Amino acid sequence: MVPWHPALVHFALALVPVGLMLDLVAWAAGRPRWHNSAHALLVLATLGAIAAVLSGNVAAAPWRGEEGLLPLIERHEDLATAALLLLLATSLGRLPLYLRSFRPGSAPGWSLKLWVVVAGLACGLLWQAGRTGGELVYRHGVGVQLEDRGATPAGPVRAPSGAPTGDTRPLPDL
Repeated sequence: MVPWHPALVHFALALVPVGLMLDLVAWAAGRPRWHNSAHALLVLATLGAIAAVLSGNVAAAPWRGEEGLLPLIERHEDLATAALLLLLATSLGRLPLYLRSFRPGSAPGWSLKLWVVVAGLACGLLWQAGRTGGELVYRHGVGVQLEDRGATPAGPVRAPSGAPTGDTRPLPDL
């Protein structure tokens, strides 16, 4: 099976912060139309997040039997799902603002600020989901298939049917 999840996660991880930064720049520069571009980036990020969550559920299936990994996998899924729900709410909640922006004399109000805060929360959840996903891959070897290339694991790697090896401590908080 093609490992889609590692490629798809980066769309949301990149587009959400860029969309948020564009919203902030739009306010600072007094360019209200730029909020439309920020909304478009958040919609694209939401679509990427949908694809990432769906492909992640498929990618995690072989690892669900690993009791030591199950809590970390579930935390990763919970964070990603919560971020996806916030992104869906933001994309849909900003849609009326986007449509109103084409009326002459319209300006973004307090509701846009609320949706930017919600998108910021989604960005924080995505960051945490990325950290737990990184821990799953780099600490536990989830999704890594070294045997396909004839290599042997050099670090802490866990096969779906094997016992953990190496250092399984969580990554330190930043």
